Amino acid sequence: MKKLLLLEPVRKKGNHQFFMDWFARAWQAAGGGVKRRRAVPWPALLTIARLKLSAGLPLLFSRRPALLVPGAGYPDSFAWPYAYTHEIVPMLWDVWPRYWPRLISSLKRHHVRTFLCTSSRVCEYVRKELPHVRAVHVPEGIDPAGYLPGKDLRERPVDLLELGRQMPFFHRAAVRACREHPEWTHLSPAAEGPLLFPDFRSLCEGLASAKITVSYPRCDTHPDMAGEVETLTQRYWECMLSRTLPAGRAPQELVDLLGYNPVMEVSERNAQEQITRLLTDISSYQDLVDRNYRAALRHAPWEARLSALLPQLALLGYQP
Repeated sequence: MKKLLLLEPVRKKGNHQFFMDWFARAWQAAGGGVKRRRAVPWPALLTIARLKLSAGLPLLFSRRPALLVPGAGYPDSFAWPYAYTHEIVPMLWDVWPRYWPRLISSLKRHHVRTFLCTSSRVCEYVRKELPHVRAVHVPEGIDPAGYLPGKDLRERPVDLLELGRQMPFFHRAAVRACREHPEWTHLSPAAEGPLLFPDFRSLCEGLASAKITVSYPRCDTHPDMAGEVETLTQRYWECMLSRTLPAGRAPQELVDLLGYNPVMEVSERNAQEQITRLLTDISSYQDLVDRNYRAALRHAPWEARLSALLPQLALLGYQP
């Protein structure tokens, strides 16, 4: 059994990278050890990544623990310089198709034996391209602290909230529906301008004030970036923890994890009528958002994800 330590996440200036920090805190809470990272400026790490200077040297691995390396896209910049002297186990987010050729070359260069990713589609791709690599899907998690369950749907002041990535047909239909019902409040970010909610607290308060929040996978809203990679993102957990009704489309990973669909599906055909139907009968969805809230408390936390992951790692020969 090989000791596995979490390599402290890279922190860019001005970007707290909640998703990596949340995972790291849950790892420590579960008893996992952490290897502190030397401070290296992010531009320097990007240069190292572009030059492909990071690589694994297996002859130096045997007496050292393996390192669980959180990162995005591919592990090069996140693993340097530790990959030279330690076996690395990448734990990656946001591995979009444009990164896939670089991901495969990086996994080869680092002699990776075990790979973790929040996207099941990426894991399938790695297994196909590198059959010797043990690819483990780790569904996206979140830290529930700070999110507010809010009032029941009928008591909320905001009828419709569009946050972050917009689905164009939904936005157009929502504008038309709210034009016909001027008593409805519709919040959406400007095409160019400040964030709708500039900090974490206002985000939590905003979600808790909305009856409906729009939620589509990135492969629907930004197919040029995500291609056909449909994956669970933290926005779904944020909606469920805030007891706002998610409207749009659920990624299959979320449906499989929960055993039911927590999202009211809105398709392009008759979208305006679907939105109007939801808002005019919003109280009938209270049972669903309450069920979603209970499901999120159980399944969303990274602690829940680690309770399944740690036994898998043990079977693969790693001891946190």
